[in-house]
Amino acid sequence: MDSKKLKELFQQLTPEEKIAQTIQLNGSLVIENEVMSTGPMQDLGLPKSLKIHEIGSIYNVNDHQKLIQLQRETLAHSRLKIPMLFMSDVIYGFRTIFPIPLAQAGSYDFDLIEQAAEMTAKECYQNGLHVIFSPMLDLVRDPRWGRVMESPGEDVYTAKRFAKSVVTGYQGNLDQGVAENHVAACIKHFAGYGAPEAGREYNTVDMSNQRLFNEYLQPYQAAIEAQALLVMTAFNLLNGEPATGSRWLNREILRERFGFDGVLVSDHAAIKELVPHGFAKDEREAAQKGLEAGVDFDMMTSVYATHLPELIKQPKLAALLDEAVWRILVLKNQLGLFEEPYRGLKTQQTGEVLSEEAKELAVKLVEKSCVLLKNEGSLPLKKDQTVAVIGPYGESRLTLGFWASVSGKPQDTIPLKTGLLKHFAPENLIFARGYNLFDSYEQFGPLKVGIEQLNGPIEPEDQLLLEAVKAAEAAEVIVLTFGEQFLESGEGASKAHLQLPMKQMRLIQALKKTGKPLIGVLYTGRPLVLTQVEALFDSLLLVWYPGTMGGIGIANLLSGQASPTAKLAMTFPRSEGQIPLYSAQMPTGRPLTDSEHSDRFLSKYRDESNEPLFAFGTGLSYSTFTGEWLGSEVFSETIQLAYRVKNQSATAAETVIQLYLMQRPAAVVRPSRQLIASDLISFAPQEEKERRFSLPLSELVFYDNQGTKHFTKGTYRFLIRIDQKETMLSVTI
Repeated sequence: MDSKKLKELFQQLTPEEKIAQTIQLNGSLVIENEVMSTGPMQDLGLPKSLKIHEIGSIYNVNDHQKLIQLQRETLAHSRLKIPMLFMSDVIYGFRTIFPIPLAQAGSYDFDLIEQAAEMTAKECYQNGLHVIFSPMLDLVRDPRWGRVMESPGEDVYTAKRFAKSVVTGYQGNLDQGVAENHVAACIKHFAGYGAPEAGREYNTVDMSNQRLFNEYLQPYQAAIEAQALLVMTAFNLLNGEPATGSRWLNREILRERFGFDGVLVSDHAAIKELVPHGFAKDEREAAQKGLEAGVDFDMMTSVYATHLPELIKQPKLAALLDEAVWRILVLKNQLGLFEEPYRGLKTQQTGEVLSEEAKELAVKLVEKSCVLLKNEGSLPLKKDQTVAVIGPYGESRLTLGFWASVSGKPQDTIPLKTGLLKHFAPENLIFARGYNLFDSYEQFGPLKVGIEQLNGPIEPEDQLLLEAVKAAEAAEVIVLTFGEQFLESGEGASKAHLQLPMKQMRLIQALKKTGKPLIGVLYTGRPLVLTQVEALFDSLLLVWYPGTMGGIGIANLLSGQASPTAKLAMTFPRSEGQIPLYSAQMPTGRPLTDSEHSDRFLSKYRDESNEPLFAFGTGLSYSTFTGEWLGSEVFSETIQLAYRVKNQSATAAETVIQLYLMQRPAAVVRPSRQLIASDLISFAPQEEKERRFSLPLSELVFYDNQGTKHFTKGTYRFLIRIDQKETMLSVTI
């Protein structure tokens, strides 16, 4: 629809129809639905005058047949035939579930990440969705917070690259609107949601503006520059003001500074929560403050529906409502819904999922997302070895992670056992559960029976331990699968303690006593504290929640068909007392090394090391690489940094090169080291390559507390990291 016709349509809307366009409800309130609810579903108290089929959007209905029915009913009841927007909590895959974002980011294969996002968009399109609530771009540095799994991690550069890749993959080229096989991206949660005090879900966030501008706002801005069409507000307070009700954040920063002109949607009930935050005296004031902050959609409350009719009698607020509704209509037009309200729902491909192409892509991303944290020669496994595969994840299909519950199905999952049988003879594999993945199935409520059928009955722990030791004694090498179960990470899953449960600790110690090589395969949605058990493993492979094709990709790595290349996108601390612990730490006046002060008066703990167990950027390979700097050239707008890398192995291999900046002095103190570039390189056996980083000088700017940019001339030190070894290069600009 051209702009003139859209304006004509807009002008025909009554005030009641305009308000209805700003309402977004869970689809379970409109049609029978089986998708997991992500918030309270009590009676919302919607006014009886609200016409349910004239609301602007529903979310989390993922059945294409139900969406056809919903859109048909909407068009039949809508006076102006305005289609409804269908959104969903699709975070890292629709039915083909890819590794969690925290794992994907560590691949540093941003082209592959974009391809996975594009495949997710295609499955969503073919099942009738218009908008998906991802990528989540909250920088995270506290693993106690359960939602770190959805994030690209602790690092600004990594998160910015991830943001652009995923947004581009979802949306494609927007020259002619959102094309077929693509969907609109809704980035979240604006802003700072990933830094709650004490890692406690929904808790307050308080940080300096210079940290906000230099670090936490950067990934969102990168996504806006990639033309993300929607933004979701955050639940948290940010520096004393709820993010959802902040005019400074949502208008001055998001819309004016970043140039965002798309749709801003509240998170679940976030406008209503302005009242318990103490920011609004009642729901009427909450509605006013939400509208004034520029929030276009009120998700899952009656606040806008109940109070805007009276509030828009004020001309200023009526004008703000017009702005919000116009943005919503523009989005629907960008999606082509006025021409094709059944977008993606009436094609030969409608309903298609889990294509061979999608599954092959998922296997590649698993292989490139798993991090080899430790290897003392036990990996890769030898084909003729007898292997005891112990732990529930040897056969469990519940490896998708929390958010995959919205649209994924564990029945689709390829378990590790299936993958291993592609590489090893059945007689060379011995399986034992080792411990129960869940202590009880009661937490699953009405899903209890189905989960138990899928995962097996709960058995006595002592019996499982004895069976595991017996299996280990009959084998030459042990592969232990362990870690979190999927409900332990995700929204509402903050933890004060990050150690393994006692039953897993007991199992690891018992297996170590057998004297057999012990290989750990760690499933988790967050960094854990593994200090007590790390030394007991000969090798340790971190596989996160690997998704639908996890069993194939992990088996390829264990068998040596593929070699690990991924790096940690988030630090693993030695203890919770070190948190937050991350790579880009600020320097202190009393550093642990090179200080004139006595040992007692240095920045350190009395009872713990300053160092993490596994630092950001950790990641081993089955191959060995060496490298060196070749030199640098400075131009008017860029710096060219040349280097050489060689694959010292007799097999083809890939490696991730990381480039860190160490900038001193500066008008605003900069991190001791910060990642500013990466390079993923493929090699033939014994091949040597010369490469160069081309860095725009704009990458060297930083912000003060007023949000003003600064650039300092002087000597910059660049550190290149190749195969866990680091080399420095100084460049004067």
